[in-house]
Amino acid sequence: MRTPILETERLILRPLQVSDAEEIFCNWATDPEVSRFMSWSVHENIEVTREWLRETEEHLELDTAYDWGFERKFDHTLIGSGGMYFNEERKMFMIGYNLMKSCWNQGYTTEAVKRILRFAVEERKQERLFAYHAKENPNSGRVMEKAGFHYVNDTAYDSLDGKRHFEAREYLFERKAGNGSKTI
Repeated sequence: MRTPILETERLILRPLQVSDAEEIFCNWATDPEVSRFMSWSVHENIEVTREWLRETEEHLELDTAYDWGFERKFDHTLIGSGGMYFNEERKMFMIGYNLMKSCWNQGYTTEAVKRILRFAVEERKQERLFAYHAKENPNSGRVMEKAGFHYVNDTAYDSLDGKRHFEAREYLFERKAGNGSKTI
């Protein structure tokens, strides 16, 4: 299934494209505070951003990776990105996200994650998804909890370049049948 355009009250979640490189590079990819707990490192130059976006565009038709840019409706600014990615070992999708610093603590991430979960459950018929965050980044855990995830265990992850190691908390989202269904 092609990555669809999704909407929330304040956001348009749309597929990312190479033409977004400059905006992403300037808005969050070069901010060390945004990348601090991410698996990716600060983008040293715009070509790193373009390469990531080329790979993202190549995955638009896959059923295993969905990447969205979070575009604010009122000014059409890309304020972050996120998505869901199938983990073959776990046999379920993982959710991930990041947001430019000036938009932190305004509910945008929770709004986007809830919409991604609704897509996962309604369109992709997923019953369970997981996510994790660095223990030093409890705000990300609060986003997960507000979206309906619950803590399951401690874990760890490394940055893609292998230079950083993070102790982490793992969360699980489970769609419940019948009257106990999660509201997403």
